[in-house]
Amino acid sequence: MLSRPTRTAADCQRLLTETFDQILRTRMSGIPVVNPALTVSAENLTEWHDDIIGVLITPWFMNLMLLPATKKRADEFASYKVGSKHTLSFPSGSYEFTLGGEDRIGHYLSCSLFSPMFDFADQQTAEDTASAVFAGLMNSDNREILEAEPLTQADEPANSETNDEQAANPADSTTDEPQHQEAQVYSRRQLLRGLRG
Repeated sequence: MLSRPTRTAADCQRLLTETFDQILRTRMSGIPVVNPALTVSAENLTEWHDDIIGVLITPWFMNLMLLPATKKRADEFASYKVGSKHTLSFPSGSYEFTLGGEDRIGHYLSCSLFSPMFDFADQQTAEDTASAVFAGLMNSDNREILEAEPLTQADEPANSETNDEQAANPADSTTDEPQHQEAQVYSRRQLLRGLRG
């Protein structure tokens, strides 16, 4: 069973790092998409309402990660279908997340930022980018930028969702949201990618 009791940001940081480091050494062993210059790390994890939000860096992807912090939220996550899409609001706007799960972590929501990770020459660059992305996520000024100059859905890279979560949990990617709202969600994710230094 994947639902878990109340936990802190430190708990989530440890669980993410240990779980995906194990995935790196097992499921991802010998897979050419892995960037050997990088390691697994969970950055900027912080409480957000009844959840924990942060950025997960692995040698094959960088994602925003949202984990339930309370038993009630964990049970709510467990009621969703793995692979289902959920639009969440932050100070900078709305972003589309996908439900995934690992036995040790439980269910979580992720938003793909970078995959694969070969554009990152070293771990420090990846961590600096993660910090910039998280700051941008929580910056309400970015909402004004998007309202003034919205990007289009066509700006979304075709392979942006390529990561281990999808490989382990293939699922239907359809959504019931109107097309113009979907384009806005993709645009905000593209803005976060653009914050890379």
